[in-house]
Amino acid sequence: MPAANRGRVVWADDLGIYGQCVIIDHGLGLQTLYGHLSRIAVKEGEEVRKGDIIGDTGDTGLAGGDHLHFGVMISGQEVNPIEWWDPTWIRNNVTGKLEEAKQGGSAR
Repeated sequence: MPAANRGRVVWADDLGIYGQCVIIDHGLGLQTLYGHLSRIAVKEGEEVRKGDIIGDTGDTGLAGGDHLHFGVMISGQEVNPIEWWDPTWIRNNVTGKLEEAKQGGSAR
């Protein structure tokens, strides 16, 4: 299972219903969660790059079969991960807003 983007591993252990789980902090409150893993290949505190293998899918925790539970969190709140795969959505809702704030403009 590859990391979705670069960041620092903040959790690499059992996490209840998610079973063996890895959480990566990407900065600015953005984290990704990889649950139900059969094997964890990273350690807490480790820096990872986009595409680095962090583990293998599995059926640990409350899983009905081998799969990956992929989640995206902003400041601890779960959000729709599909939006975070869309470069246009990212530009309109994240990077564009950050750029406006950096230039002293108001976010719309």
